[in-house]
Amino acid sequence: MKTQSLKVMILTAEFILAICSGQALAVQFTASQMDSTHWDYTLTYDSEDNYSIFQNQTTITLTGLYGVVSATGPTSTSFPDSTISNVNLAWTPQVLNNGTEVQWTHIGPGTGNFSIPMYVYGFDIIANDAVNGSAQFATSGFALDKINTPNSRDILGMVNGPASPFPIPEPATMLLFGTGITGLAGIARRKRS
Repeated sequence: MKTQSLKVMILTAEFILAICSGQALAVQFTASQMDSTHWDYTLTYDSEDNYSIFQNQTTITLTGLYGVVSATGPTSTSFPDSTISNVNLAWTPQVLNNGTEVQWTHIGPGTGNFSIPMYVYGFDIIANDAVNGSAQFATSGFALDKINTPNSRDILGMVNGPASPFPIPEPATMLLFGTGITGLAGIARRKRS
């Protein structure tokens, strides 16, 4: 019975880690800290990814940020056609909730359909008095480029971003830590027996 309980705890911990890892199967949103106040993000579209197919507005939202004073839309793309490139530069940023959230919004048509990954560069955030940390992100409006086949490619996960220099432990982190310590204590007790 104890062995089965331990297996259930391990499977539960692996499941929680898989959910928290934010593995993307479609679009990807990655970050680089350029200097102490500047974070730069790149949006990657995988094959057949698109947006604003089944809804008019698409968003990328980062939450859990700290000290954000400004954000800008993207500055360049890897799209070969200038018309499609210009469409993909038309993201409007908003800094919300006293600098703890940034949302980029795109209204209108999407990327087109390509057989190779395409990139949109230069979604920028400027934040004062912050350190490099983790932020949550979520997308709304991404889908496979298939007509009459709603197939969401929206994702949520974690990405680097401006964080408080005074971190507060999150409940999920404490739960994972506690589960791990409990598992290690159980293993140590079992070895002593």
